Parts: sequence; C-alpha cells; structure tokens
Amino acid sequence: MTHIPPPAEELRLLDLELRRLDARRAQLLHRRAWLVTALHTAAPQAPAPVAPPRPEASAPRVQNVLLLLGGVLLTIAAIAFTLVSWGDLGIAGRALVLGAVTVAVLAAPVPLLKWGLRSTAESVAGLGLALTVLDAYALHAAALPGTDGTEYTAVASATLAALWTAYGLLPRASALRLPLPAALVAAQLPLTLGAMAADAGVHVVTLAVLVTAACDMAVALRMSARPVRLTAVVGAYSLGVSGVWAAGWLSCRRCGG
Repeated sequence: MTHIPPPAEELRLLDLELRRLDARRAQLLHRRAWLVTALHTAAPQAPAPVAPPRPEASAPRVQNVLLLLGGVLLTIAAIAFTLVSWGDLGIAGRALVLGAVTVAVLAAPVPLLKWGLRSTAESVAGLGLALTVLDAYALHAAALPGTDGTEYTAVASATLAALWTAYGLLPRASALRLPLPAALVAAQLPLTLGAMAADAGVHVVTLAVLVTAACDMAVALRMSARPVRLTAVVGAYSLGVSGVWAAGWLSCRRCGG
C-alpha cells in the first residue's frame, strides 16, 4: 500500500518542491536573457536605408520662381517705359500701348490657372493690378495734369477698387486670391482723401476714417475668404484706432476750449 504522509508533512514537501521550481525557473530566465543579448550582439547590423537625395527644387517650383522674376522685371520695365519714354508718344499711342499691355497681363492668369500654375497666375495678376495703377498715373500725367492730386487719387482709388473687385469676381478669375484684398486696400483711401480734397475739416476727415473702418468691419464679418477677412480686419483695427484717437483728441480739445 502507498504510504500517505500526514497533511503537515505533505504540505512541507509541496512547499519545498515549489521553491525548487521557482529557483529553476529564475535560473532558466536568466540564461534566456543572456542568450538573447548574445544573439543580438553577434548578429550583423543591417545598414540603415539611405533616402534618395531630394532635388533642390521641383520643376514646377522653379518655373513659378522664374515666371515671378519675369513678372517683376516686366513691372520694372513698364515703370521705366512710363517715366522715361512717355513724352515721346502721343496720347493715342500711350493709351494704346498701356491699355494693350494691361489687358494682356490681366487675361494671362486664366490659362495659367487651367495649367495648374497657381502661384504664377497670382504673380501675373499682381503685375496686372500694378499696371492698372500705372495706367491711372499715366492718365493723370498726360490727360489731367491740372487736376488736384489728392482729389484725383481719391477718385482713382475708388475706381481701381471697383475694377479690381469686378476682376476678382469674374468666374474665370475667382480662384485668384490677390484681386479682392487689393481692392479692399484701395478702398481705404477714397472717403478720407475725398474729405481732405474738399477741405471739409478735421472733423469730417475723422468721420470718414471711422466710416471706412466700419465698412472694413462689415466686410470682415460677411466675407468668408481668409485673405479678404484678414485684410479687412487689419484695415478696421488700424483705421478704427486712428479714428477713435482723433475723435478723442478733438473732444478733449473742444472741452478744453
């Protein structure tokens, strides 16, 4: 018959066997960790993959930069032409040359957008807007030399703001980001310059500044395009602060008087 030890003796034997198993398991785990470390040390290190060299600039980016530089050079050439050679042409020749160049440049962004050259289209559109400013200056210098400069600038800025807005809202040019913010910048001038040209006094000029700031704030609240909203906010805060400061100064001066 099998000898069955008493419960106390059997419990002692079980505890002894469990301690032996724990010691053996710890020994095996230690040996396993040593083997893993040895294998990792002896294994040859695979070379890290070398990324292919990136090109300094992609072809479309280089093309955009070159076209942008070409647009800047054309602007400089147009300004030089207007300032230096303007007196050698008749009124009809002047209007024909500048008008043709301006129309051609303003029409160029449409095919550029179709070809996916958005940056180039923006730069060419900026060149076209600069040429319209040049046209306004040339018109004053050639046909309206006796007109008051402040009054003419007020009318010209209002006209340019309207033209640039219409250009930016055209279906084929609506993807351009520059015309509408540029129109908003031009719209900052007409009221203030008109009040100054009419010798309306500092109170009316301050009122014109505040009205312009209010219009900017209305545009910022209604428009969703980020460039337009940013331009409107900058105009509203700059003119608003100036107008409030001027109004406060006038009020203090009146109270002191």
